[in-house]
This record gives sequence, structure tokens and C-alpha cells, in this order.
Amino acid sequence: MSHFNYESTIQAPATLVFDWHHDTEAIKKLTPPWEPVKVIGTPGCIDEVGSRTILEISLFGGIHIQWVAEHRNYQPGRSFQDVQISGPFTSWCHTHSVEPIDENACLYSDSIDYKVPVGWLGELLGGWFVRQKLKRMFAYRHALVKRECEELTPKNQN
Repeated sequence: MSHFNYESTIQAPATLVFDWHHDTEAIKKLTPPWEPVKVIGTPGCIDEVGSRTILEISLFGGIHIQWVAEHRNYQPGRSFQDVQISGPFTSWCHTHSVEPIDENACLYSDSIDYKVPVGWLGELLGGWFVRQKLKRMFAYRHALVKRECEELTPKNQN
């Protein structure tokens, strides 16, 4: 099992940052423009345990597969998980969390436990590639959430 973690400090209340993820457009916003990903249907709501979001991804420029993620372990104002039901990984569990630093700032974290397909051979051939993709994707996501949430925060709170 591999692990990936990405954290950012956001100068906005934790509740605002967490609630930002309730927007049904959040998954579309969080998808970097260079990623060949399309949301299929209406994304599941993070607070509806068992709801699902279906993505169509393109691998290697032409292989299209569906990635089905189920929302679990919703902790209001704190965290939720996306667990792969089917998709490109052998397993994938993504925990989104927000921890208050004080009333006007928070630590925003994404933690992922995953397994690439075909065991040690998949890790040997694709592990580095997956880690680099995750770093780039989550740098984009965190910058987006930071910008949008800090813009929503009244100036006198910062």
C-alpha cells in the first residue's frame, strides 16, 4: 500500500473550507484542466454516506474507464472519504480533512492510501508516475480551494 499526503494552510475558517466541498460543482472545479476526466451524471453529495461519483478517465490517450468513488465516513465540518468501488487502482481511499488552526485559519489535508495494479511490478513501472501526477494535481486543487475560500472570507477576518 502506498500513501500520499498534501497539506495547506488556508486563511479562512475551517467551516467555510469544509462547506466549499458541498457544492455539486466542486469535483469539476477540482479537476485540473489538463486531466482527461469527465464527470458522469450528478456527483454524489459528500454528506450522503454511500452516494457515488462517477468519473470517466482516459488512460494513455485512448483507453476510457469509469472510476466509481463512494462517499463514506462523513464527519460534519471535519472530514469525509472517497473510496474507489471500481477504477484504475487496485485500491484507493482518499480522506479529505479540515482542522481549525484558529477561528480564521485552518489546515486543509488530503491523505490517500492506494495500490497500483499488478502489485510490485505496477509499483516499479508506474509508482513514480502516479506520485508525480498526484503532486501536480493536489498542488492545483489546494491552490484553487485556497484562492476561492480566502476570497470568500471577509477581509477583517484575515
